[in-house]
Amino acid sequence: MNNFIFTFLSLFLIWSALSYPLTNQEIIFGLILSLFISILTQYYNQRSKSFKIKSLYHLIKYFIVFLIELVKANFNMARIVITPSLPISPKIYEVKTELKSNIAKALLANSITLTPGTISVDLEDDTIYIHVVEGTKVDDVEGLKGPFEKILKEAFE
Repeated sequence: MNNFIFTFLSLFLIWSALSYPLTNQEIIFGLILSLFISILTQYYNQRSKSFKIKSLYHLIKYFIVFLIELVKANFNMARIVITPSLPISPKIYEVKTELKSNIAKALLANSITLTPGTISVDLEDDTIYIHVVEGTKVDDVEGLKGPFEKILKEAFE
């Protein structure tokens, strides 16, 4: 029930913020839409754990770490592009993940893709195939997951 209420309130607050200034019609439609999506989410996610503040803390921590990694990767890609010899050596690596949750795996793969210089090519079971622009400079294949996997594991498991 906590997940349902949290989902409903979150969706309605986001709807209200995006639809501001609100009319009565928009409030009613937002309430109906938020309720409908919350019911669907509850139906498809019956085995979910209840919402925990600890998970929210880890997701905020993940977002901050992601932004830091994003900035570092952007500077690295800028250095590569500015270098006249364009020092690239593309390679694809196979990396195993310890994450069990499908959402956590998807977030990990998207985090890798969103940081410049790497792209998650495929995600199969517990394996992510990652394309790296500077493949010869990769010393630790497990390091391609960055700090993301540890934080996502704390948040979702």
